[in-house]
Amino acid sequence: MIYSLTGKVSILNENTIIVDTGAMAFEVICSSFSAYALSSKPEPQKVLTYLQVREDGMTLFGFSSQKEKSVFTDLIQISGVGPKMASTILSGLPVDEIIKAIATSDVKTLSSIKGLGKKTAERIALELSSKFGAEDALESIMSSDTKLAPKQALKKEVEETAEVLVSMGMSKNDAVELAKTNYTDGMTSEQLVVCCLKNMHK
Repeated sequence: MIYSLTGKVSILNENTIIVDTGAMAFEVICSSFSAYALSSKPEPQKVLTYLQVREDGMTLFGFSSQKEKSVFTDLIQISGVGPKMASTILSGLPVDEIIKAIATSDVKTLSSIKGLGKKTAERIALELSSKFGAEDALESIMSSDTKLAPKQALKKEVEETAEVLVSMGMSKNDAVELAKTNYTDGMTSEQLVVCCLKNMHK
């Protein structure tokens, strides 16, 4: 098993990179996000890899982060999702958005990915939503919020309140939205939880 490669990365096309380790150059399939992230830096990069071995040959898949590789390995456990499909899914949305969609069983978002049908999206959500728990979903929501709008990153009180609401059975998206809506400057987490519970059915 080839765990990783370190070398100069150049982009071959949107979903393929070349990793030149010095002695050898490897062709590696990856998401468009990883292809851009890895090839945009002039210095040698560490590329995490997954080696697919079949009768007709071997294919290397690459990742710019352990998070992306972990989602990939989870996806290929799903019936009907092979390594190439998993890589296509990872090209459809940022990895944090994919984790959030799976954890919240957001089939609409998943099936919006080009090449991913609704039935497969439903199967992915059904089989992986429990694995991607509240902590993963909240982390991904916060990460994606921060990337899209750094000045609007979630406050600690909002994060903690959302965790409490999720533990009570509320969906992750609804919990974060409710906490953000009811938060005012100076509130403690405890005060915000009480406020959310009072206003959640209004």
